[in-house]
Amino acid sequence: MYLLVLLGCTYMGAFAQYDVTLNHRIEYLIKTVFLGSSEIQVSNITYTGANHSIGYFTYPNGKLKMNDGLILTTGSAYGTRGPNNSPIMGIDNNRPGYQDLTRMAGKTTYDAVVLEFDFIPVSNKIEFKYVFASEEYLEYVNRGYNDVFGFFLSGPGIEGTTNLAILPDTKEIVSVNSINDRKNPQYFIDNGSTLDPRDKTGTYRSKVYDNNLQWDGFTTVLTASHQVTAYKKYHIKLAIADAGDGVVDSGVYLKAKSFRAVGDILPAPPGTKHAGSGSDGKRKPLPRDILVEFDFDSYVIPDTSKNKLYFMYKDIRDYREAKLEVKGHTDYKGSDGFNQQLSENRVKAVVNYLIKLGYPRPNIVVTKGFGEKIPKSTNETDEGRQRNRRVEVKVLWNFYSPK
Repeated sequence: MYLLVLLGCTYMGAFAQYDVTLNHRIEYLIKTVFLGSSEIQVSNITYTGANHSIGYFTYPNGKLKMNDGLILTTGSAYGTRGPNNSPIMGIDNNRPGYQDLTRMAGKTTYDAVVLEFDFIPVSNKIEFKYVFASEEYLEYVNRGYNDVFGFFLSGPGIEGTTNLAILPDTKEIVSVNSINDRKNPQYFIDNGSTLDPRDKTGTYRSKVYDNNLQWDGFTTVLTASHQVTAYKKYHIKLAIADAGDGVVDSGVYLKAKSFRAVGDILPAPPGTKHAGSGSDGKRKPLPRDILVEFDFDSYVIPDTSKNKLYFMYKDIRDYREAKLEVKGHTDYKGSDGFNQQLSENRVKAVVNYLIKLGYPRPNIVVTKGFGEKIPKSTNETDEGRQRNRRVEVKVLWNFYSPK
């Protein structure tokens, strides 16, 4: 399914750049942006809503605490850009509501946005990260006009559907009423520019926490999670709608790469085909050794080797039992002391790059430089010396096998 290609839009904030773009396929947003465990199989992706109500956002080092991901909003994704200069910014998309959200809200809903798909988990728990934001803060707290959203999961072991958008350790749904400056304030970020009728003073609150965003308030990063049965099919609906009126908008941010398997990735039952399998249903072979070659007297990782490290990281990041050995080497040119230090610097460069990608430092169990002591090839030719200027990354696997 495709979205219409619309104009991209960028807002440059004072301290960080908040970008929103809409010209992306729905399949790309789910499989490439949202999906964080490559072996989870996703299918039957559908989207219902206005074309400008779903998009891809980037906000590196921003106060949302999400560098990038998906945004779903009852208005326009463009309208989420700052500055926050209105207490009730929003647009009416003149679209219908959604019956599940109408039942939750107890009133008519409008401008519904529904993103849904099937998936087959590879562990016994899934999770993802999100932030709820709204222009209803704080004017409409406990005033009966709350917009509503939910993450509705169905499948084996679940009676009907269950909503994952709930407060931590409770069954209370996340909303303007359940998270604000007076109730569960530990999860709330007040973005000012709001007339709060509860104060009964009529004062205009001008303190803005993040002027890159139009929202008058938003939550901290929350986690949606649920127990599942590995290799069984589940269905999830990510939905949000205006309630009571179609003008004042709300939105939900879904963190990139956060829809992931939690816990051990389990072996597939015999004959099962899944996203990490070949045509015969067996697990694809995973890398054991990566060779990172360096230029003469350099410990800067070449771009080609960065690509190799990135693809290795993508393959192993979901396997908590995988450990790495990182060993550095040089050619014979230079003194023993110089080459020893150079090999150690090359190891540090590779380790730091893997950590930057997201690989946990405790899983890198061996880091050692050997200088020129262990050549891979002859040092008598340019080609041989090039092969000796290297870091070897070895993946140590300890798979959990069926009994």
